[in-house]
Amino acid sequence: MNDEDIRKALRPLRDSPRIPTDRREAAFERVRSEWKEGLAEQQQTTVQQPRRRWMLATAASVLLALFSGVLLWISKDADKSPIRIATISAVHGMTAFRDNDPIYNQQAINTGSATLSLRLASGLMVRVAPHSELVFGDNSHLRLNKGRIFVDSNADHANAPLIVETRLGAIQHLGTQYLVDYDQERLNVAVREGTIALQKPEESRSLATAAAGEQLTVSATTPQTIERTTVSATDERWSWIEAVPSPIDIDGASLGTFLTWYERETGHRVTLQNTDPDVRLNGSIAGLTPDDALAAVAVAVELDVVRRDGEILISKP
Repeated sequence: MNDEDIRKALRPLRDSPRIPTDRREAAFERVRSEWKEGLAEQQQTTVQQPRRRWMLATAASVLLALFSGVLLWISKDADKSPIRIATISAVHGMTAFRDNDPIYNQQAINTGSATLSLRLASGLMVRVAPHSELVFGDNSHLRLNKGRIFVDSNADHANAPLIVETRLGAIQHLGTQYLVDYDQERLNVAVREGTIALQKPEESRSLATAAAGEQLTVSATTPQTIERTTVSATDERWSWIEAVPSPIDIDGASLGTFLTWYERETGHRVTLQNTDPDVRLNGSIAGLTPDDALAAVAVAVELDVVRRDGEILISKP
């Protein structure tokens, strides 16, 4: 039996699901190899002619069964294809990642010296600080091996699930902005907005909850003890996220819409004085930090900006 005989024996499989050419050829080579090995063993032994004719008559069915097994192996392997979890929405610094790059489940993410912003398929935004390592298990599970991330779920995506897992605990959110800082020896979870629940690893029972303005700390030396402290929405620990702000299109948007975005990005409270929040904006602030964007908008619509004790006063000159 030659290669053409093998191909003829496999023709009943022509209606099977489409298999990529490289994998189809690999499967063919596997069948041919199996056949040649069997033929070599046969030639080493004296076999009666009826026995030989019987083996040739059943060759096609044997190869058909073998190739079907190869197809099943290919099909099972195809089922394990990666799932797209997120998309890179912003990059700051030197890295191999680029805007609009896809992120898949089980893909190791190492930021190096760069800061990344990821938009999940669920709508959640996850910003990742330099020198962080993480991996998404699936759409709702993120494993942080080390570093810092900032999770942002606005009102539109408050119910989108995400569990951030570390060796010292797992964090769930309820419509929240929060920061996770983990170095394997210590876990800090700071909440800027909303509420989070800190859980024991691999357990659903909540150890503690924290609301806006609170931080929970767990140490590897005393993992059952949770330290609770306060944290300001404008604390320096939040500043790194402003390098990759969430996107906003201000062309045609109102001043009030822009300032709401600014408040969520920076934690600063904004007060308008003798200024119409419905005034319309033009242009783009893409690539600007929130503070630079505020300065550009203020110039465009002729506003004075005064900073005072964490509050920003905006008024007409």
